[in-house]
Amino acid sequence: MKIPNVFVDASGRSCFGEIDLMLTGNNRRIQAKNQDVLYWQMAMMQPGHFIDFRPSEAPQFVSIMSGRMAITAGNGEVRYFSRGDLVMMRDLAGQGHTTRVLGHEPCTMLKITMPNNREFK
Repeated sequence: MKIPNVFVDASGRSCFGEIDLMLTGNNRRIQAKNQDVLYWQMAMMQPGHFIDFRPSEAPQFVSIMSGRMAITAGNGEVRYFSRGDLVMMRDLAGQGHTTRVLGHEPCTMLKITMPNNREFK
């Protein structure tokens, strides 16, 4: 399962990539292996809300439950996320990324914080 990922490259700038979670199961049920988490949190941002460049505080999966947002990486690439999308934020150093809520609907998110410096199983 490929998931968009914001990470820091060798030059210290954040950029988009993908992480690939290994899946197990059969053709009736496929799932990723269990992962250790520190905590989860629900959050809501209002339309037009903008967060300027900053790195992620910890590795986090962000699942968009409603609304739309744009994330801009330090290299200038912009990606758009809406209900049902999932992105992994791992830009823990450097300039970081920006976040902007788009449209007329609040953006509701489930943020799942992972332990630092852990690889996915």
